[in-house]
Amino acid sequence: MEGIILIAVGFLIVFFLLKRRKWRRKFRLKYETIPANLGILKPRDKEIVKLLHSSLPSSYVSQLKNRVLQNNANWTDHDFDWTYFELKRYFILNSLLKTVPMFSERVDEIWHEMLMFTKDYERFSHKFYKEFLHHTPNIESKPIPGERAFFDWVYLSLFQSTTNSRMLWGGFLRHPIKPEILQDFLNLSEDELLNRYFRATEDWLDIKKYLISKMKLEISQAELMMNNNNEYSFSRISADKEYYKLLPAAVFFSMYSPKEFPHDMNPLIPIKQAKASGGGSSCYGYGCSSCSSKDSGSDSGGGSSCSSCGGGCSS
Repeated sequence: MEGIILIAVGFLIVFFLLKRRKWRRKFRLKYETIPANLGILKPRDKEIVKLLHSSLPSSYVSQLKNRVLQNNANWTDHDFDWTYFELKRYFILNSLLKTVPMFSERVDEIWHEMLMFTKDYERFSHKFYKEFLHHTPNIESKPIPGERAFFDWVYLSLFQSTTNSRMLWGGFLRHPIKPEILQDFLNLSEDELLNRYFRATEDWLDIKKYLISKMKLEISQAELMMNNNNEYSFSRISADKEYYKLLPAAVFFSMYSPKEFPHDMNPLIPIKQAKASGGGSSCYGYGCSSCSSKDSGSDSGGGSSCSSCGGGCSS
């Protein structure tokens, strides 16, 4: 009898170890080439990328990488390189916006390790931001889908998405943009929007103004489409790199059918993702938590534990 129990216990241990190993392997980032210049969409914006890279000495990055890999035995060089790449994109967003929540546990882990090199981090902050950038911990308890939607809109307006980007940030365009944000961009002047949403410096003013004009244009286009009773026509994208093409649709559905946002956006994302996001789950399609999906390209919530807020949470 004891022998049978031991065999059963051994079987269960092996089963859970294999399952855990499979889960980790499933999350492993794809071996894609990291885009040059942080994959920024507008060539004129390369100067901000150039300054960021010059603010991060290779010696600092090398020490950081060694520390992260030592503290995370399941990370590969490739995992670090991609996650650090996304952290640099996050730093760009922080140089433009007044506040930028951190929506990825994995990206946040590297940021936290950067802080361990106090003097190096301080020098980086003052060179790039001209002030100290305080750490904003990964947020994971209280849903803030509206803020997450604005994060996605700005991110995808500036950067070309990749499969690894989507995995590390837990998916894109899952939630409608907050009505208050849309109303502000509809009604407020450029100066008022700069004061309310953007970092209060003259740095990168052309990029900030570009984002304002882009959002205003997409809101105007959505209004025109609705007021003229035109039947909207948005096309499905075929790859992660095309996510920026969905931003006009995201603005339109945020304005006119926010409660049906996941349902309306689901037919526009790549077919494989649309199927994976709803597979094996009680909820429908695009807005569902990705934790139920076993597809290696599915949204993982940035490597954090599964939660119902789908990458858009706050403490």
